[in-house]
Amino acid sequence: VLCTASAPTRLGAVLAQALLGGLTVLFLLPTVVSVAHAGLAEIFFCLIVSIAVTTSVAWQLPVRPAVAAAAARVRALATCLTGVIYAQILLGAVMRHLGAGLAIPDFPLAFGRLVPSHFDLAIGVHFAHRIGALVVLVLVVWTVWRVLGGPFDSRLRWPARALLVLVALQGTLGATVIWTARAVVPNTAHVATGAALLVTSLVLTLFSRRLAVVPAAIIAAASPVRAANGALA
Repeated sequence: VLCTASAPTRLGAVLAQALLGGLTVLFLLPTVVSVAHAGLAEIFFCLIVSIAVTTSVAWQLPVRPAVAAAAARVRALATCLTGVIYAQILLGAVMRHLGAGLAIPDFPLAFGRLVPSHFDLAIGVHFAHRIGALVVLVLVVWTVWRVLGGPFDSRLRWPARALLVLVALQGTLGATVIWTARAVVPNTAHVATGAALLVTSLVLTLFSRRLAVVPAAIIAAASPVRAANGALA
């Protein structure tokens, strides 16, 4: 869907983003509008990256049937990872605009415990964001393990390696945000790295979907070979 978005769709996204930005200022940062503004910005970033990927030389390179079968197994996992990262970014935006960034002031524990002893809205959102980070970490490791253990070329291997680096950096920055009481530099870097993690996962998703589709001509050419091998056996 992202890579086939029309020019009017992209223009509409820009106009909607401008409208949400104006409403955010006019209504003094209301949470719902501010979160929508942040979420739409990520979608537009993904649109731009998807255009770059689907018009690249790498997108046009041929696909081997053996790679396509393995890519089909990665495709669903990569798609799930991208969706979970986006949800985590939205949850982080909710936390930020609720002023809940330090609702739990210690890390890695929460009020000195694994689970907070009490909850309110701010603590609940903050703790959910931490749990979301663990889910993202598990999915990244699982996805990278699948990719690096498969017969893939750099179209999947490079984004997979980048995911590992980015998720480690993002976790470190998230902890630093707490330890420095939301200092500007680590807080800003945390938001930026989250966006980089999202689009890197998107690149992996797009290429896994591309590699999972084998042109009919390749399948037709491979069929006589399989038939001949079966006859010889």
